Amino acid sequence: MKLHKIALGVAALSAIASPAFALTASTYNPANAMEIYVSGATAMDVGLENATLAMCQSGTIHKYTVSNQAVWLCTPRTTGANAIGNLAGRTQLAVHKHSVGGSGNGVAPVNNSTPLPFLDLVKIASSCAAATGAATTIACTEASTTLTTTQVAPLGISDVEPQFFGAATGTYNNLIIEPLATVIFGLPVTTAAYTALQAAQGLTVGATDAANIPSLSSAQVTSLFTQEGQTWTAVTGATVAGDDTVYVARRADSSGTQKTYEAVIARTINGIAAGKSCNAGLPTFLAGPEAVDNNAANNLCNGDNLIVNNSGSGQVAACLNRFNSFGKGAIGTLTTEAVSAAGWKHVRINGLLGNYANVKSGAYGQYGDAALNTRRTPAIDGDHAAYKAAFKALFAAVPTLHPAFGDTTTDAGKAGVIGLNKVTGQTTGNPWNRTDDAGVIDNCRPARADF
Repeated sequence: MKLHKIALGVAALSAIASPAFALTASTYNPANAMEIYVSGATAMDVGLENATLAMCQSGTIHKYTVSNQAVWLCTPRTTGANAIGNLAGRTQLAVHKHSVGGSGNGVAPVNNSTPLPFLDLVKIASSCAAATGAATTIACTEASTTLTTTQVAPLGISDVEPQFFGAATGTYNNLIIEPLATVIFGLPVTTAAYTALQAAQGLTVGATDAANIPSLSSAQVTSLFTQEGQTWTAVTGATVAGDDTVYVARRADSSGTQKTYEAVIARTINGIAAGKSCNAGLPTFLAGPEAVDNNAANNLCNGDNLIVNNSGSGQVAACLNRFNSFGKGAIGTLTTEAVSAAGWKHVRINGLLGNYANVKSGAYGQYGDAALNTRRTPAIDGDHAAYKAAFKALFAAVPTLHPAFGDTTTDAGKAGVIGLNKVTGQTTGNPWNRTDDAGVIDNCRPARADF
C-alpha cells in the first residue's frame, strides 16, 4: 500500500511550537500511554485530528500515516479546559484512527467488536526508516502490513447513521448512536470539466474566485452520477475538449460519503440493498471496479475505466487528479473538507456554494448529520470514555473551516465540518438538523431548526 504524507490540520499548526520536543515512536512507552482506537469516516479525519491535538501539550505532537491510517502521539494536557481525564499519571496519549473503507468500518466492526488493523507505534519505531525524522508528520516507506496490529475499536464515526450500511446482527442494537456534527459536501470536478463549464456559462476561464465558479443543477448532478457513457455536452452544454465522456470517481459502498451522495445529493437508491434508502424507486448510482488503495486508484483512474470506486476521500482526490492529467472530464464525491487542488475544483450546486454561510442560512442542503457510534457491550473502558467526552466537546463546538472556495476572506465563505447547534447548545454552528422528535438521526428527513 502506498504511503503518503498528510499535512497537519489548522489546529495542529497553531499547536506545534517546537517539533524538537515532539514525542517520537522511539520514545513511545505502551505502559505509560493512554491508547485510543477509533474507526470510520475519512471525511471526519480533520475534525478528529484538530480535537485530538487540542488535548495535547504544544510542541509534543508526532503523527504517523499510511494511506488511510494514522496515529497521533503526544503528551496530553493535564490542566485547562482541554485537559483529558482518566490519565492516572500517564504522560503519553496515542490516538489511532483506522479510516480504510470509510464510515462502514465505524459501524459494523464497532457493533460486533471485530478487530481491525491499526498502526502500531512499536512496529513503527522498529520498522519505519523515517520514524525518528525531524518532521512532525512522518510518512514511512514500508508496507502497511509491517506496521499494523489488529485491535478492536470501541468508538466509530460515520457520515450517516449506521442503518445506511445494511442489516447487522441485532440491527445495530449494540451501538449508542449520537449526532456529532454537520459535514458539508461539495461537488468536485476535474479542472478540464471546470474550465469547460466556465466557458459554457460565460465565466472567466481558469478563474477561481467565487464569482467565476460554475454551477450544476440537481437534475444535471443526478444525470452525471446515474448514466454511464454520456457526454458533458449532452448533460450540461459544456464540451470537454479531446474526450467529452463523463468519468466518475466515487467512493466504495462502505463509505458514508457515498451514502450521503446517494441519499441527499445525487438522489439515488442505496447501493447496499439491505441498507436504509431515502429514494426508493429512483435511479441507481453508477458503480465500477474497487480501488482499495492509492496504487490501485492510480492504476484504475487511467481513462480506461469510466467509473472507479475509491476507498478513501484522498483516493477520490487522487483519482480526479489522475483523470485530469489525461484531459478527462470527471465528477467526484468529496466533502468540502477537501480543498480544491490543481487537478480538480468544487463547483456550485443550483447556483449555491457549499459554504458555512449558505448552510447556516438554510439555503444549501447538501450536507449530512454525522454519527458518533459507541459500543454498548462490553462497555467501553475509562480511557475511551474520557477521550469520547473530550472529543465531543472539542469536535462539535468550533467549526472546522477550510478555504474550499474562492471567497475565503471570512469564516462565512469557508466550508468543512461545523457543529450542530442542537448538539452543542451554541448558536455558532448549523441550526438545521436531521434528527427526529426523539433526537434520533435520520438523514432522509428534510433539515429543520428547533426554535
